[in-house]
Amino acid sequence: MNKALFLSNVGNRDLGYGEVALFDNKNIEKSKKLREKCNKTYNEITEKYLNSKSFFEFTGELYLSGAHEKLDLEPILIKDKIKIICELYDELNIKLLATMQDNSHDQDTYYSAEIIKEWLIRKYPKLEGNVEIIKVNKNPSDYAVMLEEYSKLLSRLDDHYDDVYLGITGGTPAQISSLIINGILKWETKTKILYKPQGKKPQENDIGKILFKKFKNEDYNAYKESEMYLLASEVGKEHEIIEDWEYHKLRALHFKNLFDFEQAIDELNEAFNKANIENRRDIRREIELLRKLESDESTNDLKETTEKYKLLINLLIDSIESKWKNGDYVDFVGRLFRLEEAVLKTIVEKEFNKSMDKKNINGDSRFYEYEELLNENPDIKDYLTKKKVKIDKGVNRHSLFHLVGYLIENKGLEKYKKIHNIMDKLNKNNKTKKAPKKLEKVESLADLRNKSIIAHGFMGVSKKNIIELYNEDKSNENEIIEDIRLVKKLINIFI
Repeated sequence: MNKALFLSNVGNRDLGYGEVALFDNKNIEKSKKLREKCNKTYNEITEKYLNSKSFFEFTGELYLSGAHEKLDLEPILIKDKIKIICELYDELNIKLLATMQDNSHDQDTYYSAEIIKEWLIRKYPKLEGNVEIIKVNKNPSDYAVMLEEYSKLLSRLDDHYDDVYLGITGGTPAQISSLIINGILKWETKTKILYKPQGKKPQENDIGKILFKKFKNEDYNAYKESEMYLLASEVGKEHEIIEDWEYHKLRALHFKNLFDFEQAIDELNEAFNKANIENRRDIRREIELLRKLESDESTNDLKETTEKYKLLINLLIDSIESKWKNGDYVDFVGRLFRLEEAVLKTIVEKEFNKSMDKKNINGDSRFYEYEELLNENPDIKDYLTKKKVKIDKGVNRHSLFHLVGYLIENKGLEKYKKIHNIMDKLNKNNKTKKAPKKLEKVESLADLRNKSIIAHGFMGVSKKNIIELYNEDKSNENEIIEDIRLVKKLINIFI
């Protein structure tokens, strides 16, 4: 069973006959004749005459005397709209918003609404029990007051309608705008406007979809700019802001940031199938790139492996920047130390032409080429020993860091010095004497990472903590980001 709500402000021109309102400054003569007819009927019943100067008193006397029942008065502005809606829905609820100010005003519309209510039920018997008058007892011309008043009045109404129609022909400008704004805020895209220009057929406008789409477009842009691609894709699709292929492209970017390349490729294939030729070119290039990164086929070609690692490092740095921008500092720190290991490993493998991966040969899993490097180069082994590297522990961040140190100090590869210094700062104690008490037992950013929820503890990670532990220049809160960008630049130059 489908169900709709019709909400309408009742104004001074809503009650009349045909196209003529009881009080109409445009059709003065016709309006005057209609009031004279009402006066005659009223006189026949009460032997008195109506107060024709006040709209409120005129309609009140008509209603309370029962004279309105003998007249052909009708809701001239909403009757055609009601006819259309009644035919469309199994159940229709009507709420008439009529003014009845605490200190009654000449223009109050409450009694006009009562006459309209009776006409509606008489014309459409199925509306019996479904027409309600809501009193507006504040100043209907005050925009701020009406916004607040309508917010309270509408908050009491049911949410469960298939469609909500707003009748905006009657009422003051403040009432009309308040009804539209609060109607959209409450019922969102279900909200429609029914408007009847004088002398024309009723017109319908999907105001809820139009304005809500505009509001959500701002949300979509904010999510996309913050690289919150999954949220952007859902908002964009739900409110028809983006095309189908863009929805899948955004989802692909989300999975790419999670390094889930297989899922990202699946989404890009969906995007490719739905995009036009121009956009397909870019999507195809992205698929080919991700296929290179997704492949886990083993290769003995270290050059090929290094190129793949360089691409992954670039992607990792981009995602680290995104985490910093979005305030996801725990994940930021976790990715930072994955970056340290990846960068050092890439440099070591390139310069020594040896793999630093653990390999399983005949059931024996060891760092074969690392051990081979040390056996072939006693000076490297001595250097690591002097740096207190536990050689028997195999390859880790500590051993990789000092292997790069060896390349700089003993092989003259000064080009890696800036990268090495930045990696050193991750593990160095840069705390000031005024460091927060929370960091009392934390020695470095690496130590904070180990004590956080992504490693072995439950310590929270804030931007302030990161700056305190990493930054040499405490006044430059972006020092760590500037250093990471420098790493990206140098890796792309030297690797």
